[in-house]
Amino acid sequence: MRVLITGAAGFFGRALVRAFARGGEQVVAADILPPDRFVPRSDTPADKVDYVVLDVGDPEAWSTDLTGPVDGIVHAAALTPSIQEAKENPTSLVRVNLTGTLNALEFARLNGLDKFLFISSAGVYNQFEEETLMEADADGGFSLYGSAKLAAEIMLFRYSDMFGFDAGAIRPTSMYGPAEEFRDTRPFVTQAKQLADAALDGKPVRVIGMEDRCDWVFVDDVAEGAHRFFSGEMNSRAFAFSSGDPIPFSDVLNAAVSAFGVVVDDDAEMLVDATPDRATTISCDKARAELGWNPIGIEEGMRRYAELGG
Repeated sequence: MRVLITGAAGFFGRALVRAFARGGEQVVAADILPPDRFVPRSDTPADKVDYVVLDVGDPEAWSTDLTGPVDGIVHAAALTPSIQEAKENPTSLVRVNLTGTLNALEFARLNGLDKFLFISSAGVYNQFEEETLMEADADGGFSLYGSAKLAAEIMLFRYSDMFGFDAGAIRPTSMYGPAEEFRDTRPFVTQAKQLADAALDGKPVRVIGMEDRCDWVFVDDVAEGAHRFFSGEMNSRAFAFSSGDPIPFSDVLNAAVSAFGVVVDDDAEMLVDATPDRATTISCDKARAELGWNPIGIEEGMRRYAELGG
């Protein structure tokens, strides 16, 4: 199958390109970055990947003249601003995350595509209360980003019903792993990346928020799970791709110390801030039962992260 993956030059995008190419698909990797800025993961089969420049928010940019014929879409392109940035420029967020999805859906409709997998987010949930949430509990969360993701899911499933293509959505929690970097569309990196970089640069760190919790999932677990879901019958289902276990940051730090040799020093200049506390358990029981989703734990994930390179 020839699959168009948007947002392909990003952190998760490159993991998706790797997983789909290694899974046997011919991938058309699309992103707004110029070709010389697209750097696939080192173990991605080069003969399985073509790259095109595509601004998903521009409806005129979507054309098979650019992409060539494709059978399905994995729509991962997104703008992930801070809360303050979203307040200052909400139109940009909506243009990419919601209108960009509409443009992708129209492309799928007009070209008779068979499959559409939408990369949503755990941002569709409120993650700050001590409670357990299931897929049906998604309410858009606390941010415009989460609301736009949930609205895009709703559009996706309506289009699927109306125009007869197979559709699905996944909602990853906090991903960590190789190839994470700052981008204009994602102007931050995770605390896991900060720890890995500090170790690789030989810099000690001091850490605050050791007891603050978060649900961490290894990026390749999510990408390979996405390919498995896409390869079967998605049937308009949405799944939380989580560990189902929000852990204190001390567990992440201990795993990073073991895997990367992170040095902790309370007087270090480099600060890693693990706040806020995301206390909510986002259940992955549905994904476990229906997809065989079995994410690895933080110790094994950090070990693989170190093996694959920070």
